[in-house]
Amino acid sequence: MFPNQNILNIILASSSFLLFLIIIWQQITLRKLKKKQDILFQGKTAKDLETIILKHQDAIIDLSKQTKRLFEITNDLNILANTGLNKVGMIRFNPFKNLGGNQSFSIAFLNSHLNGLVITSIYHEGGSRFYSKTITAGKSQKEFPLTEEEKKAIALATGQK
Repeated sequence: MFPNQNILNIILASSSFLLFLIIIWQQITLRKLKKKQDILFQGKTAKDLETIILKHQDAIIDLSKQTKRLFEITNDLNILANTGLNKVGMIRFNPFKNLGGNQSFSIAFLNSHLNGLVITSIYHEGGSRFYSKTITAGKSQKEFPLTEEEKKAIALATGQK
């Protein structure tokens, strides 16, 4: 017998118990992996899975192309939305005090960049006169200054008070 036989026996017993616990833990882990593998394969062979993965890869490529096309369509729609006349403001007024009612009007048609036109109709007993002015960035050309009513119509179209 060795002089430290008891210590050696305790170390061996502890090591054996520790190894036993590790084996149990590995068996539990192995069973969990086996269950996951069974779910993954579901009666299929590795050859079947390769075919499935290749089909999924093709589907992903198709989806990527469709996403790119949808992105292009969205950009085209944004361009159309920004260039189309999508802001409208109208105001009625009476240019002649104490004569008639609010039969005259100014109406502004603008796009998202505040480009467009303003149309004004002046009503009087003899008929109506129509005027139009080009609007660029919310302003008219210098040779065609805006009336107060036209400015109000543009402010209504742009959401300003």
